[in-house]
Amino acid sequence: MPGMPSIDQPNAGAATALSPAEAVDRDPRPDVVAVTLVAEPVVRELEPGRTVHLSGYSGNVPGPLIRAKPGDLVEVHLDNHLTEPTTLHFHGVRVPNAMDGVPDMTQPAVLPGQSFDYSFVVPDAGLYWYHPHYDSVAELGSGLYGPILVADPSDPPGLGDEVVLVLSDLGVDQNGQPLPPASTPDGIVSGSEGSVVLVNGLVHPRLDVAVGRRLRLRVLNAARSRYFKLGIAGQSFTVIGGDGGRFSAPLTVTEPVVTPGERLDLLVTPSGAEGSTLELVARPVSRGVPLPESAEAPLVGLELVANASSASPPLPSLERAITPLDTSVASEVPIALTLNADETEVVMGIDGVPGSQAEPVHAQVGATQILVVTNMTPYNHPFHLHGFFFEPRREDGSPLLPLERKDTIDVPPVSRVKLAVTYDDRPGMWMFHCHILDHAEAGMMGMLHVMH
Repeated sequence: MPGMPSIDQPNAGAATALSPAEAVDRDPRPDVVAVTLVAEPVVRELEPGRTVHLSGYSGNVPGPLIRAKPGDLVEVHLDNHLTEPTTLHFHGVRVPNAMDGVPDMTQPAVLPGQSFDYSFVVPDAGLYWYHPHYDSVAELGSGLYGPILVADPSDPPGLGDEVVLVLSDLGVDQNGQPLPPASTPDGIVSGSEGSVVLVNGLVHPRLDVAVGRRLRLRVLNAARSRYFKLGIAGQSFTVIGGDGGRFSAPLTVTEPVVTPGERLDLLVTPSGAEGSTLELVARPVSRGVPLPESAEAPLVGLELVANASSASPPLPSLERAITPLDTSVASEVPIALTLNADETEVVMGIDGVPGSQAEPVHAQVGATQILVVTNMTPYNHPFHLHGFFFEPRREDGSPLLPLERKDTIDVPPVSRVKLAVTYDDRPGMWMFHCHILDHAEAGMMGMLHVMH
């Protein structure tokens, strides 16, 4: 495809620094981050002789990593060089409603050849991401996604050598063109899961790691429907945080799972013989869909090399003070995730109707609600709330420990979760939806109307 920008792609298994490209900050002021993202076609060579035609931001898949710190003003200038409209949604960031990137609700879609300026203050540390909210299944599936890392000034030193891992997958035809979104009932229910698994846009990259040096893996699942159950043979992970920054206390987990839209903050200390390789893999996950259980997939080869510096110091205290939300006068709001399907049609919805027909959830600025999200289907659904963090609760309404702030949570089949949320002073119409994007576009999305 003449005129398309080209990206050099390391061969599968080749040594690579692995970190995503970083966005260039055009503003010299210390508390302002100003970047330009160009949504445009990108050509990649996944492996020798296998070229794919994708979309990306500023020539990159994933898009450039935007770095900031809490309180920074972030300005993102989006240029649309695609042949279709697009937007930017800043997943997990507590932005003003006008900056939420939902076409026909918070902004008009950005047409080909046009641009849009986003501007907001990032209030919270954590790993977030950006992606379109226009024709999301197709656009995100073609490569339009990128990370935002807001550094936590309260992080203790010595946590580990930090690596951002953007996990995704890709479905392409024999000509290297992205496959269209699923269109059959089984395909929509299963989600558009691609056969090519990518880590920072690479197929099974390698990373040199020093024996005895702790890694801090900042993991983002940017796939449309694939769940990633992470594993390293003989190793466990210390999970110190997720969507909204660090937990109140760490957890030790052998196989952490990150669902579409979620993020995890993981510590692991690779151990083994110098010269050997540890494989970070995605292990099989069953989420109830008609597709067979996903097979184990290699993600990153961790090449153990001699430690040229020193072993990591013992872990510092990882306790974080988080005050539970006061739900003493909170009202419960039921939200049912529903499905009506036959051999010819799938209609997913909220409370039995497609989201566009569902009555919005109403809330007042300053109020606290407990969203009772009930999955009435036999399939898993990652529930995502725009604009606000929620706090997972036990069935009796007490806080789930360790305390954390989340914006995306898995709801297993035929089960329910309770989510406490306080609405700060950002009124407007906000979305919530299943982050298996095929499900959202099939109707599993609803509205939250926050009013003064």
